[in-house]
Amino acid sequence: MMDNFPFRPGHLDERLRLLQNLMLSVDSTTGIHFEMASFVDNSLLNKLFTHVISHVDSLGMNEQELPNLLSVLKGSNITILSDPYPRVANVLDQMRDVYHILNSQEVTSMHRRLTRLHVHTLAFQAIIIAKGSSWRNTMSATAKASLTANRHVCGSPNIDTSKAKLIMDDSFSVSREQGSKKIPLKENRPVSCWEEYDYEICVAPVLVCTEVYQTVGGGDNVSAASLVLQI
Repeated sequence: MMDNFPFRPGHLDERLRLLQNLMLSVDSTTGIHFEMASFVDNSLLNKLFTHVISHVDSLGMNEQELPNLLSVLKGSNITILSDPYPRVANVLDQMRDVYHILNSQEVTSMHRRLTRLHVHTLAFQAIIIAKGSSWRNTMSATAKASLTANRHVCGSPNIDTSKAKLIMDDSFSVSREQGSKKIPLKENRPVSCWEEYDYEICVAPVLVCTEVYQTVGGGDNVSAASLVLQI
C-alpha cells in the first residue's frame, strides 16, 4: 500500500481487496487495529477508507496523518503540509471529528464501529475510547505510549531526564471552542482523563528525547506499546 508507488494497473486494488477479505474473516470479538502512514495520495486514502478503515475497531496515526484523514472524510483535498507542533485542543477537535464521522456511517454486518483512536505527536499522546468497548486501561496505555516514545527515540530502555524535555504547555484546553475548560499538567499525575458523550479521552505529555538515536518505526512502536495494555 505504498504511497505513489508505480503499481501496475489494478494491482493496488487487488492488494486492498485481499486485506479487506482477511479482515472480514476475523471474528467480530477480535479487535482490529490499523496504523496509518504518511499517505498524500487522495485516491489511495479514499481506497483505504473503503477497503480498510471501515473494517477496523482501532486507528493509530500521527499529527500529520490525522488532518489528512479528516480532509478525506470531509470530501476535501489532503494537506501536504501540516503543523508539526499542533496544540492539544486542535488535535482533540480533529480526533472528535474523525470519531463522529466514522461512527455516523451505517454499520452493516461487513463493517465495524470505530471504538478506539490513538494520535501520537512529538509533544503528547491522545487516545479516545468508546464507553462500553472492550478496550481497557486507557490511562496506563496512554502513559506507556508516552514513555515508549522516549525510549525508542533515545534507544534506551531507561528514561534519562537529563536527555529529555517537555515541549507540551503547562496546561491545555480540551477544545478550541470558546469557554472550553483548561486542564493543568500535574507532575504527580501527568496523564489526564475525562469523559465526553459516549467516549473517554486521555492525554499524556511526552518526555521528548534530546539526544536522538533513532526515529524510524517510532509510530509503530508507540502504538503497539499502548495496544498491549488495552487488549
